[in-house]
Amino acid sequence: MALSRRAFIRVAGGAAVFAAAGVGLSRCDRMPAEAISGWNGPPAAETEPRRRALSFALLAPNPHNMQSWIADLSTPGEIALFVDPARLLPETDPQWRQILIGCGCFLETLTLAAAAEGWRADAAVVPDGFDEGQAGARPFAVVRFIAAVPADPDGLAAAIVSRRSGKVDYDGRAVPPAAIAALRRVHRADEGALTLTSDPEAVAALRRISTAAMRVEVDTDRTYAETVRVMRIGADEIAAHRDGLSFHGPFFWWAKALGLLSPEAQMDKDSTARGMARALLDDQAASTATFGWLTTTGNTRAQQIGVGRAYVRQNLAATRAGLAFAPWSQALQEFPEMAALRAELRAVVGAATGDTVQMFFRLGYAPPPPPTPRRALDAIIAA
Repeated sequence: MALSRRAFIRVAGGAAVFAAAGVGLSRCDRMPAEAISGWNGPPAAETEPRRRALSFALLAPNPHNMQSWIADLSTPGEIALFVDPARLLPETDPQWRQILIGCGCFLETLTLAAAAEGWRADAAVVPDGFDEGQAGARPFAVVRFIAAVPADPDGLAAAIVSRRSGKVDYDGRAVPPAAIAALRRVHRADEGALTLTSDPEAVAALRRISTAAMRVEVDTDRTYAETVRVMRIGADEIAAHRDGLSFHGPFFWWAKALGLLSPEAQMDKDSTARGMARALLDDQAASTATFGWLTTTGNTRAQQIGVGRAYVRQNLAATRAGLAFAPWSQALQEFPEMAALRAELRAVVGAATGDTVQMFFRLGYAPPPPPTPRRALDAIIAA
């Protein structure tokens, strides 16, 4: 994750860290090339259609970049997709709702990539029902590959390798109507209701709720500990895991070397590291003038997967339109300490009784951030 020199100095307040960073800029702690090699697309030597589609699908957005999916290729011409039970977020996502949304993003990215290469990927979603007691016991989708004419009518497949989650400061501009219309064109109403707003009163309320929600997540020890466990700080940790939340570069190298980013320091409520986390969304909120959300009339597993499919199309359409786009899911999390803010967000967006606000996101204008790590293709294929 990128962090500006100004933001680091302002939040950390560490003259020693700044001095050390100034001396050690040559030790730049770059992103390991192998960790982001997936963004180059499948190698030319990879010709098996299902593996090629999966090579694109693993680039899908997902909670905390946990990449919580497994693909079973044991049946010719099919892919059975499962939740990876070892890659859940039980504290911040106790009902697995956000994980299923991420799996929907994976499924839709796979479908779009297959279509562009001449395969119709017919998906049966939760064909055997979903085992609520054991994530991954049954497939969340079974996809059958059928030869077809190559198709990418909206240009979404072409945007897969350049799609990003823009978790950076935006330039403050609201998204104009023409760009909003481009996003609406790729939405399918059967996957939930899409709302996009730049209304100043609503935006102000959503900014406030979002920053407050970040503080609740960070100040609740068990939820913040879950985040700390998946932080990959420095090139060595990033290369070893190729998932989670990545932090690298000279500032993070020196902060880690000085012990400011150890797990113990992260969990100290008075530490620089935890203060940085509390304030992480402040500048992002202040710079955002357009928000969006996806709502369903109910909350079934199939609906959650459908929302993921809708969300990634919005992200890809935003990429095509030159927009920055990122999820802001903190206020939607279902752990008890977040209940009041979740209810407040529901009130601001006008969610009806029985409706579920499934995804909340921000969009605007900013240079695209660098790619985030992805595991190797064989790591997500069942043995």
